[in-house]
Amino acid sequence: MYKNIIFICALFILPSCNKHATLTQIKPTKSTNIIYQEKPFELKWKIEKKSITYIPVEVHKKIKNICKNYDRFVLIKIKTFKDDTALGTFDCRI
Repeated sequence: MYKNIIFICALFILPSCNKHATLTQIKPTKSTNIIYQEKPFELKWKIEKKSITYIPVEVHKKIKNICKNYDRFVLIKIKTFKDDTALGTFDCRI
C-alpha cells in the first residue's frame, strides 16, 4: 500500500521538477546590446538668448562629433557661472 502511494507521489513530483529545470534553462537573459562605453563629457559655452539650455551651433557640432556613433545626446547636468557661461555634462545615447 505504501509503495503505491510513494510511486504515485513520485509520478506527480518528477514531471514538475523537469518543467522547472527546463524553464530555468529557457529563461531569456538580459540583452547586452545596450552598453554605454563612453563616459559623460563636459563642454563649456557662452549663454545666449538668455537661456542656459540653449546650446550654440558650435557646441552642438562638437557634441555631434563626439557622439558620432550614437543617435542622440542628453544634457545630464548644468552649472552656470558669473561670467555668463555654462558648463554642461552630456552623455551619448542610442
